[in-house]
Amino acid sequence: MSRIRCHRCGSPLPAGSAKYQVAVRVRSVFDGVLPESSDEPELAKIIKEVSNCSEEELNRQVCEDDIFIMCPVCKEAFLDDIYSHLHPEAAPEMGRAHLIH
Repeated sequence: MSRIRCHRCGSPLPAGSAKYQVAVRVRSVFDGVLPESSDEPELAKIIKEVSNCSEEELNRQVCEDDIFIMCPVCKEAFLDDIYSHLHPEAAPEMGRAHLIH
């Protein structure tokens, strides 16, 4: 019996069945602009918030990588969900290659 399950729906994924590895990479983006603030109380607030976070939490605010195994149905639903917010007219039969930047 396979111990691999779809991370989205929980269905078992038997050996030899179609399954997909979905990698999610999230990185913070710096646009080169620092907000102009010489407000010391605001800076103290930020320092206090950061000092209450663990190293792991701070690292996750900068970068995070996750890998999921999904069944074919969940892979399609996952991609549809991601692309439909920016491109509501996008449909699987139209293909998604034109949506990737």
